[in-house]
Amino acid sequence: MKNFTVDSPVPYSLEEVLAKMRELNDARQEGAKVGTTKAGDFNGKLSRLIARLENKVSDRRLGFMMAAPKSAQEFSWLPALAKALMAGTRDQGDKKGGVKIIDFSEVPSDVLPLIVGRIASLIFSVQQWTAKADRHPIALICDEAHLYIPNRNEAGSVADAALHYFERIAKEGRKYGVGLVVVSQRPSEVNRTVLSQCNNFIALRLTNAEDQSVVRRLLPDSLGGFTDLLPVLDTGEALVVGDASLLPSRIRIAEPTNRPDSGTVNFWDEWARDEKREDIEKAVTAWRRQSLK
Repeated sequence: MKNFTVDSPVPYSLEEVLAKMRELNDARQEGAKVGTTKAGDFNGKLSRLIARLENKVSDRRLGFMMAAPKSAQEFSWLPALAKALMAGTRDQGDKKGGVKIIDFSEVPSDVLPLIVGRIASLIFSVQQWTAKADRHPIALICDEAHLYIPNRNEAGSVADAALHYFERIAKEGRKYGVGLVVVSQRPSEVNRTVLSQCNNFIALRLTNAEDQSVVRRLLPDSLGGFTDLLPVLDTGEALVVGDASLLPSRIRIAEPTNRPDSGTVNFWDEWARDEKREDIEKAVTAWRRQSLK
């Protein structure tokens, strides 16, 4: 207990915290006269905080934090979670290493930064408290990064928590073996601090003037004119600038052997169908259940 601080990941019951707050909010103590009572130090002062916390607990979107299962209160739960996120297949005897894909596509946009920020903070903290000799490098690839690593002036109070850890990873991650790969179609909406710490840039075709200006500002003055190629790049072409390339280069990216299962809908083929496959009733039911299953 002497070593525990406010940053120590010690499990506790949120229901017990609420019960203690209600007790303090209603507590009374002996008054100056015998047989009389007066309001306690916290009597009536915690009502708003209790109401706000109860609202968070009842919000199912925050259930991963506020309504965690009882197993999460065991000391063995956090190591198991960290291992599930960070341990590669190499730990199971596969020499190829491991790639983990975490799909947050169905998570509401206003809660997304909080969830992704928790994942990032957990990975960074585990790496930080791992002995240097035992530290294995990890790269976080953040797709659609503008959704949860936005500019400070565009972020809300929820997004600020995520930004704190991503900015710290961008600035200090190298020391602890945590790399950051930021992927976005709108670099103008991505946090400036995070982008400024990137060592390499791979830019595909960008037609928006604001996005082009962001890339231009990140490059040395001598390479500013290099970004004039951004709007005229062909499909699969990219500009590579940074430590990974001796010289700024215009490259063509080969098509993958196994094409990704893209979520993009083929509009023309679907519109040309004689039979329509839409099912509005199922969609509304899934919307109400907040699940496609």
